[in-house]
Amino acid sequence: MINVTVTKRNPVLVALSLTLCSFVAACSGDDAESVTPEVIIPENILNTGMTFSKDGGTISLSIKSNVPLEVISSASDWCKVTPETSASSTIFKYAVTAEPNTDTNDREAVITVKADGNEVGHFSVVQARGEGDSMGNDAKTLAAQMYAGINIGNTLEVPGNETAWGNPKVSKAYIDGLKKLGFNAVRIPCAWDSYIINQTSYEIDAAWLDRVSEVVGYCVANDMYAIVNIHWDGGWLEESVVNGYSSKVDAKQKALWTQIATKLNAYDEHLLFAGCNEPGQQAQDKVDASVVKTIIAYEQTFIDAVRATGGNNARRCLIVQGPYTNIDKTVKEYTMPVDAVPDRLMVEVHFYDPYQFTMMNHDENWGKVFLYWGKDNHVAGSIHNATAYEEDYVKEQFQKMKTAYVDKGIPVIVGEYSAMKRTKADKIDGTSGLAYSDIDEEMHNKSRAYWNEVVTREAKNHGCVPFYWETGGDMERTSGQAKEAYAIDGVMKGAKEGKYPY
Repeated sequence: MINVTVTKRNPVLVALSLTLCSFVAACSGDDAESVTPEVIIPENILNTGMTFSKDGGTISLSIKSNVPLEVISSASDWCKVTPETSASSTIFKYAVTAEPNTDTNDREAVITVKADGNEVGHFSVVQARGEGDSMGNDAKTLAAQMYAGINIGNTLEVPGNETAWGNPKVSKAYIDGLKKLGFNAVRIPCAWDSYIINQTSYEIDAAWLDRVSEVVGYCVANDMYAIVNIHWDGGWLEESVVNGYSSKVDAKQKALWTQIATKLNAYDEHLLFAGCNEPGQQAQDKVDASVVKTIIAYEQTFIDAVRATGGNNARRCLIVQGPYTNIDKTVKEYTMPVDAVPDRLMVEVHFYDPYQFTMMNHDENWGKVFLYWGKDNHVAGSIHNATAYEEDYVKEQFQKMKTAYVDKGIPVIVGEYSAMKRTKADKIDGTSGLAYSDIDEEMHNKSRAYWNEVVTREAKNHGCVPFYWETGGDMERTSGQAKEAYAIDGVMKGAKEGKYPY
């Protein structure tokens, strides 16, 4: 009989008394001598166990025994027991190794010692909580956590002056208001070219880098995701792509992203970078295969520049844009650049379809403005009902992105989507003769709300993360409250109904 005193955590003494069966080996039909196991586990290990810091490490364990032993960890994924060579046939040596703890809780394992299949003792291994792996999630995991996204449009992307286009400076109260409404992701379009203070080195004004970092900080501290990009920015990059590859443009792209990534490196995975905005948007008819190749080259420079800054940026999720963020172009003609880090890229498109409903501000000979959109929102007799591109079209477009990217493990960001508002005070120019004073505002507003709902829902259902484009018309920019509650309610209804396929 062997009496072993075992100390568990907190510390409670438990007397373990167990009788080990004799081991009888048969050899040529003769009975061998019975061996009574004699196992001695160090008393200090039994009494206090082993303790590791969050960084982990290895502690040696020696057990005296006259029979072979089996030493088992209850959590072999992080606490491993490895036999080591011993100069003595009766001293069994082991290395007990704890991996670094990236969880935010303490953790515990139990090491069990067995002889002849019977337990002869056990002790605890306790490891302190870690700080978490701040960059541990891949692109799909992050995308799945973005419930609803919104843009801070016409603000930080304004050349040279955040407030020049009529919106106030972004405040913590505004970001808090967005969170209260249900948004947990914010796209922050940014200008950089107008903040360059040295045109040779492309050095960015340090005060502007601080300001962008401040706004990012409002989001991340609120457990919200943030996307920082190089937006239109005077067109130095996205308008120039139609002119062919330029080493000067490429050098500027590298210099800007090196500075941006360095400045924002300390932020965890809640921050994502997007290489540009809508490359080629201003000259869509010129975007051919050579232009697409140029876009990809500049995006490759973006990826390489960010990765080269190391730290959190070595694994940060990055977003690249298809040709003028058009779904059909992105599906048919675009190939994503290469990232040495697996599963950390997303692709971005924008959605403003149908143009006649979302952006067209006067009638044309080829078609009328759509004021009313959706199966239940048409006005009898109106020539401004949508005649195509309604619910089924939305599903078809996002299905293209799902097939081309999402089903291959690449999440999609819908970086912008919205439909302009018309009121009785506005006017339609063109050939129809209908003034906005004649519109049914209730049905138009219902159409906007429903369009927001459908696009948000179908984007999520097809693996595309929606970011509503907002420039101060639907949102109160100081408090973050909704000015046009019906429009934001439509976004939130779609966000609730939409379910990512990953």
